[in-house]
Amino acid sequence: IKKIKPKYEQYSTLFHTRAEVEGLYQTLSEFAGNNNLIISKIEKKTIKEVTKAEAISKATGKKAKGGKAKKGKANLAYYTIPVDFEITGNFIGYIKFKRQLSLSQKMLNFDKEVIRVVQGDTTGAIKVNGTLTIVGLVDEFF
Repeated sequence: IKKIKPKYEQYSTLFHTRAEVEGLYQTLSEFAGNNNLIISKIEKKTIKEVTKAEAISKATGKKAKGGKAKKGKANLAYYTIPVDFEITGNFIGYIKFKRQLSLSQKMLNFDKEVIRVVQGDTTGAIKVNGTLTIVGLVDEFF
């Protein structure tokens, strides 16, 4: 156990715990402020359970075998938590914001992102709407 524990800690830092999900809002706000951006919307959506069979099929690119999946925590691989957001600012600030997020130790995916130039704004402001997804491990999330 002592030999394996450092490896577990190293790899588990990629995933979020329940407390860290709540802290994510603070982190996003802090990174946005550092880059002169304004977050006008941040909304956590329904948590999705990903079974071990689904995770394996995603990793291998093969369809999961037929049959009913067993219910219960033992069959879950991880949770995905989608978060909708809206950010206003300038493009360079937004790129710097995403760079800061990419340097963090936590797994975070931008699933959807629409960047629009704010019409009539002479400063070149943009508005970004999108969805990012964070991942939580079963034992550490619930």
